[in-house]
Amino acid sequence: MNTNKNKQKGATFITWMIVAAIGILIFSAALKVGPSYLEYNSVRSMMDSIAAEPGIKGKNKRYIYGKLDKYININAMYSVEKAMAKQKVFKISPLRKGNGKRLTAHYEVRKHWLGNLSYLIDFKYSVILGEKNS
Repeated sequence: MNTNKNKQKGATFITWMIVAAIGILIFSAALKVGPSYLEYNSVRSMMDSIAAEPGIKGKNKRYIYGKLDKYININAMYSVEKAMAKQKVFKISPLRKGNGKRLTAHYEVRKHWLGNLSYLIDFKYSVILGEKNS
C-alpha cells in the first residue's frame, strides 16, 4: 500500500480567508453595538444618581423629568433623545407597597449594520427613588 508522506498539515489560504471574514464581521458588529451599550450604562448611572439624590422622594414629576432632561442633554445621549421623540422613554410610577416612586426607562435602539441588515436592542432599567441602587 502506497502512502503519501507529503500530506498537507495546517489550514489552506481559503480557510484563513474565511476565518478572517468571520472575524471582520464580528468586529464590525461589536463596533456598531458597543456604543449603544455604553450609552445604556450612562442611562443606568444617571438614573442611579437621581435615585440616590437626597430628598428626591418628595419631589414632583416635573422636577424629576427636568433632571433627566438635563443629564441627557449634558451627556449627549443621542439614542435616548431619538427614542424620546418617538415614545415616552421614562416613566415615574407609584410603588405598590408604601408611598415611594419607581423610575423606569424603556427604549429601543435600531441601527443599520450591513447592506439591508439592521439590529434592534431593547433596553429596560428601573430604580426606586430615594434608595441607593447599584
